[in-house]
Amino acid sequence: MLTYAVTIFTGAFLLFQVEPLLARYILPWFGGTSAVWITCMLFFQLLLVAGYAYSHLIATRLTPRRQVVVHIAIVAACVLLMGALAMIWQSPITPGPNWKPLNPDFPITRIFALLIVSIGLPFFILSTTGPLLQTWFAQSHQGASPYRLYALSNVGSLLALVTYPFVVEPALTLRAQAIVWSLLFVGFAIGVGLCGLNLASSAESTVSRREVLPASQQPIAPSRATYALWIALATVASLMLLATTNEICQEVAVVPFLWVLPLAIYLLSFIICFDSDRWYRRGIFQPALGVAIFLTCIILCRSSANIFSQVFVYCALLGAVCMVCHGELVRLKPAERYLTSFYLMVAVGGALGGILAAVIAPKVFSGYWEFHFAIWASALMLFIVVIRDPQSWIHEYRPITAMLLLAGALSLPQLLGDESISDAMHRLDNSHQLLAILLALGLLAAAAFRKDSILTRKRPGLIVQGAVIAGLVVVAGVLLVSIAANLVTSSLATRNFYGALAVYSLNNDDPEKHNFKLRHGRIVHGIQYTAADKMHLPVAYYGADSGLGLLMAHLPRDRTRRIGVIGLGIGTVAAYGRAGDYIRFYEINPAVTKIATDPNGFFTYLRDSPAKVDIIPGDARLSMEREVAGNNPQEFDVLVVDAFAGDAIPVHLLTVEAIEIYLRELNPNGVLAIHISNRYLDLRPVVHEIAERFKLHSGWVHDAGGPTSQPSDWILLARNDEVLGQPEVSRELQSLDSQRKVRLWTDDYSNLFQILK
Repeated sequence: MLTYAVTIFTGAFLLFQVEPLLARYILPWFGGTSAVWITCMLFFQLLLVAGYAYSHLIATRLTPRRQVVVHIAIVAACVLLMGALAMIWQSPITPGPNWKPLNPDFPITRIFALLIVSIGLPFFILSTTGPLLQTWFAQSHQGASPYRLYALSNVGSLLALVTYPFVVEPALTLRAQAIVWSLLFVGFAIGVGLCGLNLASSAESTVSRREVLPASQQPIAPSRATYALWIALATVASLMLLATTNEICQEVAVVPFLWVLPLAIYLLSFIICFDSDRWYRRGIFQPALGVAIFLTCIILCRSSANIFSQVFVYCALLGAVCMVCHGELVRLKPAERYLTSFYLMVAVGGALGGILAAVIAPKVFSGYWEFHFAIWASALMLFIVVIRDPQSWIHEYRPITAMLLLAGALSLPQLLGDESISDAMHRLDNSHQLLAILLALGLLAAAAFRKDSILTRKRPGLIVQGAVIAGLVVVAGVLLVSIAANLVTSSLATRNFYGALAVYSLNNDDPEKHNFKLRHGRIVHGIQYTAADKMHLPVAYYGADSGLGLLMAHLPRDRTRRIGVIGLGIGTVAAYGRAGDYIRFYEINPAVTKIATDPNGFFTYLRDSPAKVDIIPGDARLSMEREVAGNNPQEFDVLVVDAFAGDAIPVHLLTVEAIEIYLRELNPNGVLAIHISNRYLDLRPVVHEIAERFKLHSGWVHDAGGPTSQPSDWILLARNDEVLGQPEVSRELQSLDSQRKVRLWTDDYSNLFQILK
């Protein structure tokens, strides 16, 4: 028993340690976007399905001795392969730099190929551990339930996730993490071998006895509807996990803690539900799901909600959805004979949720609407589960429940404010239709008080069912209006692997104020006015009074200037270009490049600039690494790092290793201009530590904004004071030094908690 428990626990621990480890390792190669983690999750989910399918096949088609021989042979081959890779790479599971992508095309395909080569076989073996070893345990320990071992495996998974951002990542470099993980994998392989020997010596007689049981004592096989429900419940939980992760990462940053938090909640629900049937209570978690959906609808429709409220409510919703879905899975779990097929269907559902979030949603939706879809799908799933169960509360005479559901459904639109469904309701031309609907719902609620009515006698739960359906309709309306509020005013909306973009036309009735705005999610990435006297002015964060404007006004004028820009936006920096200047933009998102360069599009900064302009596709840091390695530094007079205005900051662009590359791209008198405007994070302490590390002259410029500009914060860094030492510049610079001290950020370490505003 102990051997099985330790091996299953270790396998689950390794399984969920390697997920953030590999995602963290390749994150800088693909622009630091949250889609990297979502894609990694999809890969791991698909491989989990393959592992569960393998477990199901050999457990049902092979004798115990043959199962042991086949599986141990595969495990041994994996250990030998890892040893060979260790001699080629820095560690057995971290690919060498030659695997870095040369361009931003086909990122999902490239990530999949990279993960298959680096961790494919070890992860496949780890994914088989849960169902296969539990089956071996059931065969060699007749009468003992294997489901608690499943809960134990989830404890190992949760411990791996919790320790990674708080213990492993701060203490070990990525290379050291990979080496330690590989050594633990060898120990796990030994454990699998011991479990196999135990099965081979003890299980044959047990299997024989089970095969001769009379038909009347055989467990009932699950129906097709049950199989479908297993998949559906797992799909909704998985979709909600990934949609919540995406929603949170869009608001803060793509860092392991924010990957780990939703996944930890997801796993915790597995642990609670599969440990014992007594933990999941419909009377607690199903009402909690209703309340969580109610609060989430309010948060989604109110842009003023702070980040802590958003994270708390979204995680509460995820927890409620996972508890309901996984709790209902436990209620539907089969006899031990069908254990591997049960786990296989759960894995298939998880993979389907991943496919919906990572592959289908970016193709179908122009924004991150999979979160809205997942909310409604979870409510619908709850309705389907309880309506199928004749013993559930939805079939009972519960007038108070019906009244609460109706009150919540009718009050929700009134709580959402002017930008919500209530505003849309007030604008309905056919308001009498709304009154008719409300009247019908009122009559339906009134009928609930008549226990002796014909409706309640024939179908006691009819009133509750009507109230639930009304609630589903209202929630769907709220979510649709939340989406429409973002689409109705946009002139263009598009989405790809790197994010969701929208162009808005504002002040259409006033030619002097009319402008086009590019937004990435909720973040403005550029504004251009259409009036002749304003269309060539740098505005938004780049105006004359900004840190960039101050720098550009005091660069030497006796020579042409070379300017590098990380982050294209709409190309506003090109407005500072003069004849003979050279401006080199680095942009990873092809959709941004298309919008900024479209000759018939909304923005003209690039095509109107007198400077020579180049756009280099791909991650800026990787592109610069190749330039420096090829002995082709650009010798920039100014390098603008404009990648941190969004709330989901690419951390890999502000580490010591990144700054080393930037400095090699500058000429000796060049200036590094870092745009750090951010709603939630104060990046000044991070840049201060970097300035101290490289002994750079530094200063912070805050612009309060004006009629055509937005508040902005810029930090200027230089090796000498040729530019920053000019009196007109130095008197505008504020010191970076602050009471907040942080540890130096590197590719192996970053900490967002220390810089939260």
